[in-house]
Amino acid sequence: MTIAMIERDEASGTNAHGYHHTRVVEIAGQIVRARVERDFYLDQSLAVTEVLNNQMTWTSLAADAPGNWWHDTPTPRLDTHAVTILGPLTERLLHRAAAILATTPTTQVISPHVHGAISALLATNEGFDAEHRIDPDDINWAYTHGGALHIIEHSDGSVTFTKAHRNNCPFITSAGTNDCDERCDFPTPAQREHELSG
Repeated sequence: MTIAMIERDEASGTNAHGYHHTRVVEIAGQIVRARVERDFYLDQSLAVTEVLNNQMTWTSLAADAPGNWWHDTPTPRLDTHAVTILGPLTERLLHRAAAILATTPTTQVISPHVHGAISALLATNEGFDAEHRIDPDDINWAYTHGGALHIIEHSDGSVTFTKAHRNNCPFITSAGTNDCDERCDFPTPAQREHELSG
């Protein structure tokens, strides 16, 4: 089966300590990145493919152990042509990612209970007959401000929607049964805008 890959970005580089090649493609609507870094030392080298997730961070899909390819690549030199040497490996990694994505459902299904909680959230904030459209700019802004969205269904039937906690906060890892450890300090939108403009 042939899966189309739409090229989105490519980068490579070389220095005295190593060389690298990165390709970013779109596969079945998903943004996928293949990264190969050949360091002077085997244990500091890597070959991975990652997919861009809903929180706009990279999630690992597949990897190839450096021991499988490091010995077949030349020692780093300033005149090393990274794409020529590492290109075939990034291509293989992207084909592995495509095979994984071909077997992965692309739609996310929410439970009727969470659907009801979203309806209640809209109704309590906007009114029982509310309608609210979220523009793409607002969605992108939400991804870059605060934490990732977490939806926690509690045993008493309540649902918590939160962007206030980091992924490894005790509140998140315990599905809301433990308190936050008070180390979830995200910059305010004003601070974030100042950092971006400064």
